[in-house]
This record gives sequence, structure tokens and C-alpha cells, in this order.
Amino acid sequence: MADSHSSANTVVTESVVKFLKDIPPFQFLTPPELAKLARSMTLEFFPKNTVILSAGTRAAEALYVIQKGAVKLALRTQVGKELVLDMRSEGELFGVMSLMGGDVTRLDVTAVEDTLCYTAPHVEVQRMMAAHSEFSDYLVRTSVKRYMDRSLRELRSQTQLMGNTERLLYSLTVRDVTAKPAVTCNANTNIREAAKLVAASKSTSAIILDESGHAIGIVTESDFTRKVIANGIAAESPVRQIMSSPVVTVEDTALVFQALLEMLTHDIQHVLVQENGQPRSVLTSHDLMLLQGKSPLSLARHLDEQRDIPGLAQAQKRIAELLPLLLREGAKASHLTRVVAEINDRLVTKILGLADEKLGPAPAPYCWVVLGSEGRREQTFKTDQDNALIYADDLDSAALEYFEQLAGFTNDALKQCGYPECEGGYMATNPRWRQSVKAWQHTFAKWINEGELHATEDALIFFDMRPVAGDRTLFQQLEESNQERLQHSGFFKSILASITIEHKPPLGFFRTFVLEQSGEHKQGLDIKTYGTGPIVNAARLFALDTGIRATNTPDRLTGLLGKNYIDDALLHDLQHAFEFLTLLRVEQQLQQLRSGQPMSNYITPEKLTPLQKSMLKDTFQTIERAQSFIDQRFRTAVWAQMGR
Repeated sequence: MADSHSSANTVVTESVVKFLKDIPPFQFLTPPELAKLARSMTLEFFPKNTVILSAGTRAAEALYVIQKGAVKLALRTQVGKELVLDMRSEGELFGVMSLMGGDVTRLDVTAVEDTLCYTAPHVEVQRMMAAHSEFSDYLVRTSVKRYMDRSLRELRSQTQLMGNTERLLYSLTVRDVTAKPAVTCNANTNIREAAKLVAASKSTSAIILDESGHAIGIVTESDFTRKVIANGIAAESPVRQIMSSPVVTVEDTALVFQALLEMLTHDIQHVLVQENGQPRSVLTSHDLMLLQGKSPLSLARHLDEQRDIPGLAQAQKRIAELLPLLLREGAKASHLTRVVAEINDRLVTKILGLADEKLGPAPAPYCWVVLGSEGRREQTFKTDQDNALIYADDLDSAALEYFEQLAGFTNDALKQCGYPECEGGYMATNPRWRQSVKAWQHTFAKWINEGELHATEDALIFFDMRPVAGDRTLFQQLEESNQERLQHSGFFKSILASITIEHKPPLGFFRTFVLEQSGEHKQGLDIKTYGTGPIVNAARLFALDTGIRATNTPDRLTGLLGKNYIDDALLHDLQHAFEFLTLLRVEQQLQQLRSGQPMSNYITPEKLTPLQKSMLKDTFQTIERAQSFIDQRFRTAVWAQMGR
């Protein structure tokens, strides 16, 4: 009998192993380890509509692997509505978040058909996670990403801005909205013939191709009038004389939103759509305006039409309308901030143009730069000004006086447009932040070579510097010298690292939130200081350490992928965490704006849904992992002197 029982157990174990061996994360286990785990597992049957796990009850005591059937993961809203977050079927897992949390089950898990599940006991799963990092990493990474995507969608659904509007910019590709083939001709086609081609096809442009069929230029309707008629160019001249080059392109698989960004960035109304690198069609600003009732492009054009500061100030008020519009259409937080940044840049450029009209042309090259969140393209609502001015070396007193007036005019105009002066004085009107290239190089050299805690804290926003208008070669000279100094600046980076891990995520020993206990924000949590801020600082540190020149936080993290500098899984988790926290912050501020309250970065965790609370805790744990990496990589004896 004993042999018969042993043989039966062996057969069962073999069938479990056969089922699990190709399913991640079990595929990371060795055959003996998988067999040991399989011997501890049981097969359970759940009839259709059985509630397997119930939200708010004791945490799951096992990890469930669906052998046959399907389940739904849902939560119940305060008004009794069921919000289905996910569906799982054969070969998929559930119970991971509950198992890891160890306190309560956060979601209802219900069988949507007759379902068989293998269940792995809690203690065995914990043992495997402790012994095998790949097993543990997979469970954490896939669970966080899956719930992150769902949580972001849930967060948007609570904005009360969704309505019935389709999220066209973020759900359609350019292929979906451009059917007509591009009008093409070669560079030697005469202007008259090119114009006839455009008119006959009822298009607004023609793409100029080289002998190999690649796009080398574009001619639009306005070129035929503005360049040909105004400049008296003969109609028999080759079209290459009036074409614009190079051509801004997007692949036909790109989202429509990406094409919109290209138009904003390059100040154009036509983008060439390519299929596998070959010209396919042309997307125009008119196409985008047909998709939207209100377009970021139309706001940008409206700004360009203004001829004075009061007009700009009035037009700029419309930027607040963009935020709910973009959220309603499903914009990622990083997309939203990019659009706002592009429009802010256009405003600054327009103001500098008005300054030129009032003060006369600049007596020497200069570059207007922005700092901090504006430099990172991460502004949402209007914040105070953070800007500076770089001008050419060896200027006389008259030129210096001009740039003083230019800074005064621009900063005052920005104030009239709703951007208050920086309380810390980080503006071009401050002589410290209005300097020649050599003076700026000396300033950065002092920060980098003579690293000191408080000076470095004050200098952080300058390492997010980004050029907006003027002669960008001046900025590039400064950037090159900084890159060279940063290669040999271990002491400075160590101080920067110390600052980066100063604000620890507000999680208690049992993964409870550590909240404000008194004052205006009692029972609140500052998600900028303890959430987005640490991620911004970490991404900046990594970028400066590796020579990545991007200033945008997601771009900095993306630039590190595949470089074996830091675990790619952690980089992805940081990107998701930043996206989640930024969207949470935007939604909080939108609600404050609608209710007439002053905007702040504080949220009240008790007002979040269970899923949002869970995701917030997971994002804080991601920050803890990043700060642990920084501690290990950059810790030096100087930290002890700073009390770190």
C-alpha cells in the first residue's frame, strides 16, 4: 500500500511539474526545486461565480495558479459599483499582492467559469522568493506593472472628465487618420509642375524625393506664395529652391500624439508619415484639429498671433483648459507635461521677440535657459519662474546694460502672464544668474570641484538647465565643459547622492503610511517631497554620473536602459512610479483648482481607493530600492561628516 501511495504521489507531482515548468516564474526553478514545490501544492476546484478571495478579509495564504478556467479581479466602489481591473486565465497567477502584503486581501477574485487552481502555500512561496531572486523579481515586477496600468486607468476614471469623448490622440496611430498618399516629385521638377500636382490632388504639400526615393524636402502651399511670389522666383525654377529641409517624419505606427509633439516642437503644420522608412502620407495640423474640439496646436497658434503682453497673458490662461482635456483623452502624465512645456517655451520665445521690438536687436549672442521642473519639461500648472541668461564673453558695459533690460522685460512679462517671481531669486534679473559663458563655466566649476552640501543643494535646479531661445551654441559650450568636469567629480556626486536619499519614503515598519500629525496638512502626505522628488533626484544623479544629457526624468531613466549601470527592472519600476505619482499629483491639484482651494502637493491616503493605496505603497518601495542602490554605490566617508 505504501508503494502504491508513493507511486500515486509521484504521478501527481510529475503532472504538476509538467504544467508549471514552462510558466514564469516557475521556469526559473531547477527541476528538484520545482518538484519540491509541486509536492506541497494542492489542486482546488471553484465552481462558476465562487468568490475565491474577498477584499478586506484576511490576506491570501497561498499563491494561486490557474490550471483551467478563468477569474476576474475587481473592487467595489463606495457607491456599490463593481470595477473590474483584470481577468486571468490558464497559466496565470493571482493572490500575489495579497500574499506579499500579508495584511488583508485588496481585491475580490471571482471565478467567471468553473475553475481549477494549483495552490502553493505561503511559506513555500516565501522560501522560493528568498532563495531565488529571479523568481522574486518576476512576481514583484509583473504584479506592480499590471496593477500600475490598471490603477492609472482607474485614477483617470475618477477625474469625472472622461465623458463619452474618444481618446483619439492616444488611441489612434497616424496610419488611422491619414489615408491619402503623399504627393511626391523629384528635386528637379519645376515649381509650376509641383504646384499643379498639389492642386490636382487637393493636397496642401508635396514631398521632394531623391533618386533612391527618400524624402529630402517638403513644399507647402504657403511656400508657393511666400517664397515664389514674394521673392520673384521664376515658376520654371526647380522646386528644390523653395523646399524646406530636412523633413520632419514619424512612422505610420506612431500615436497621433507623437506627431502633434513634433509639430509643436518644430513649429510646423505638416509631418511626413513613413512606412518602414518610405514616404506614405502627410499629416497636417488641420487633420488634428478635426480630431479635437480644442487642440494644443490651436493654443500654440493663438499665442503666436498675439502682438503684446496683455494679449499673451489672456491667451496663456487657456493652458489650464488643456489639462482636463488631455486627461480626458487618456494622456500619460509625461505626455501632458511635454505639451505644457512646449507651449511655455513658445510663450517665452514670443516674449523675447517683443523685447527685441522694444529694446532693439541684441548687441551680442545670448541664450535664454530655463531651470528646475521647467528645465525638465515637468511643469503642470503655472509655477514660479526659474530661468537664467547666458551671453557671449567679453562684452562692454552697453551690452551688459542691454541684457539687464532684456532680463527685466522678460521676467516682468512672465509675471504678467501668471508666472510669479521666484522667491529664491533664480531668475535672469539676478546678476548671479545672468552671466557670460566663461562666468557660467566658472560657477559650475566651483559647484563641481569644491563640492559643499548647502551649495550643492542650492545648485540642483541648474543641473536641469535647458535652452529655450537664442543662440544654443552658448549653452552647448557650457554643457561640454560640465560634462568634462563631471567625469572626475566623485566627491561632488557623493554629496549629490547624499542629498538624493535624504527624504526616505514615508512607510512604517508594517507598510503603513507615515503621515503629518499636526498642522494644516494633518493626516496628509507630501507626494512631491517624498515621491516624485526622490525619483527626480535619483534620475538626475544617474544622468550626471553616466553622461546622459537629457533633463526630463523619464528620458533620463530610459537613457540608462541596457547600459548595465543599474538593474533595468528597477528603471522600469521607477518610470511607472514616476508616472503614477505625477498623475496622482495632477489629479489632486485639478480637484483643488475646481474647488477654489490653494494648490498643494499633499494628498490624504484615506481618500484613496484600496488599489491606489496599494500602488502608492509599492511606488515607495521602488524608491527605497533605488535609494539603497545609491547608498551602496556612492557612500563615502564624507557622508558621516554630513550626518547621513
